[in-house]
Amino acid sequence: MTDTQGNEFAQGAERSPGATSFGARRDTVNRGAVHRGAVTTADRARHILHTQLEADFCQAPGSISRALEELRDYPEAESLPLLATVQPPSEKMGAARRRNDDIWELRVANYASVGILCAKHPRVLEKAIDYMLGDQSNWLGDYAQLRQLNELLTPYTQQVSGTSIYYTPGRALLNSVVPEGVQAQEVKCAVPGVGMMRRVDPAELKAALLAEITGERTIRREANASADALEADPEDTTVGETRLRVELLDAEQIERFRGDKRYSNALGFSERRPDVLVLAAYAADGEPADGPVAMVGLSDDSPIMRQIGIDVLPAWRGAGIASSLVRDAARLTLAEGYLPFYGTSPSHILSQRVAMNAGLVPTWWEYVSTSLNDLPMD
Repeated sequence: MTDTQGNEFAQGAERSPGATSFGARRDTVNRGAVHRGAVTTADRARHILHTQLEADFCQAPGSISRALEELRDYPEAESLPLLATVQPPSEKMGAARRRNDDIWELRVANYASVGILCAKHPRVLEKAIDYMLGDQSNWLGDYAQLRQLNELLTPYTQQVSGTSIYYTPGRALLNSVVPEGVQAQEVKCAVPGVGMMRRVDPAELKAALLAEITGERTIRREANASADALEADPEDTTVGETRLRVELLDAEQIERFRGDKRYSNALGFSERRPDVLVLAAYAADGEPADGPVAMVGLSDDSPIMRQIGIDVLPAWRGAGIASSLVRDAARLTLAEGYLPFYGTSPSHILSQRVAMNAGLVPTWWEYVSTSLNDLPMD
C-alpha cells in the first residue's frame, strides 16, 4: 500500500492517546500500519529519518535535505552545513518528536556531516554555533572536543548528560523485508520527494515474515579458524549451531515479564513509549517454564519510528542470537511501515557489532546537555 499523505506523521494521528492498555495501543498501531505501506527502500527510510530528526531538533521541514544538497554542491566550503534553532516552549514542540522523558538544555547531532543544534537559551545556542563551525561536527564525539564543549557550557550551569550513536536499516536489510514468493508491485510513492516503493498486501507480508521468523530455527555461527590453521582449537574449525524456538508474544505474555530485570533492555513497560512488538527465543529442547534465553522488543518512540532493545542471557551469548533477533524484529517493523532504530553508547563495541551484524548501519550521533539543577544528586 502506498502512503496517501505527504507528511510521514499523518498516519500517526490514528493512535488513541487515551488508551492505557497494551492491547488497545497495539490494535490501534496495527490499524495504522495497514495504511502506511512497508518501508522497503533507502529513499523512504531516509525520508522518515529526516522528518523525525527535524521534529526532534525543532528544525523546519526539508531543512536536512537542503543541507545535504549544500554539502554536495559546495564540497570545498570552509564550514560544513549547520542547522541551529532555539527550542520553543514544550507545548509548541508537538507530539511528533521522539517521546524522550529526559530534560535537556542543548541537543547536538551529527548526521551525514550535517551539524544539528537546538538549545533552550539563545546564548547557549550562540556558543554552540561558534564551536561547531568548520569541520567540528564530525569530531565532536572525541573526548577533547566534548570536554571543551562542557567547559563552554559550565558558565550556563550545564554539563553533558549523554552521548549516543544510532543505527537504522541498511540497504540489504531493507531489501529483505519482502520475502521471496510474496507478490510485490513497484509503484511511485505518494510521499513527495520519495521515489519508488514496493506495494504488497500487508496481511500476506506479515504472514510470510512470521512463517520465516517464528517456530523452530537454527542459528549458525561460522567457524573462527581455517581448517588448515596450525595449532587451532578443533572447536574453531567447526560451524556452531544453536537451535531455538522463536515466538511473537502477545500482551498477556509480555505482562508476565513485568519487573524481570533480565529483559530490562527489551521491555520498558512505559506509558510514554509502550512496547509494541516483542519476540522471545526459547531453547528448542527446553520447556516454556524455563523462560526465554533472549528477547527483543520495540517501543513506540514516535509516530513513525520505533526503538529496538535486546537482551540475551549470559550463558547464551556469543552465538549470534542477538543479531538474528534484532534483524527479525526490524523486518517486521519495516513491514508495518515504521523505521526501527537502535541506540547505544559510542564506547559499547559489542552492542554496535550486534547492530551491524543485524544489517543496521551507523546513522547519526547525538549529544545532550542538562542543567546542573536537573541532574540527580545521588
